[in-house]
Amino acid sequence: MPRRRQRLVAAVRPAPLGIAALAQQAAESYAVFSPDRERPVELRAADRATLVSWASGQLGREVTLPDPSAQGYRLMGGRLVPTPQGAAVLVMFDNDAGSRLVLLTRPMALERDTPMAHRDDSAVQAFTWATEGNGYSLVGSLPPSILHPVADVVRQQMRRT
Repeated sequence: MPRRRQRLVAAVRPAPLGIAALAQQAAESYAVFSPDRERPVELRAADRATLVSWASGQLGREVTLPDPSAQGYRLMGGRLVPTPQGAAVLVMFDNDAGSRLVLLTRPMALERDTPMAHRDDSAVQAFTWATEGNGYSLVGSLPPSILHPVADVVRQQMRRT
C-alpha cells in the first residue's frame, strides 16, 4: 500500500474506546517518556507524597502507587499526562539492568471492570485491566512471560487499596 494511502486509512480508522484506548495511551506514553534519560518523570520517587497528593487531586480520587520491588523494580517517579478522557497518572519503574516499566492509570467511563488482558503493540507489551472504574495498563519492552508476573503483583496491590 502506498505511504499516502496508509496515512489516509489510519486517519479514517476510528479511535479506540475503553480499555483499548487506555492500552494505546499507555504504549504511547511509554514511547515518549521511557527513553528520556534526563527527565523521564516530573516528580521523582523522593517526592512520592507530593506525587500522590497532586495526582489524586487531578484525578478526583485517591491514587496509590504500587511497589513491584519484589520483582526487582523500583519507583522512579511519575507525572500527569493528558488523554482524551482527561488526566491520567503515569508512574515509571526501573531495575538494575536499566529496564523501564510504565503504569498508566485513569478513571474509566467505559469498561469499568475488565479482566486483565495482554496487548501486543509489536514494540512493547502491555497488560491492561480495570477495577471499579479505575483503569490500569502496565507497559514495557519485555517478553510477556516476564511482564505478566509483575502486572499480576501490581494488580493485586491496586485491588487492596
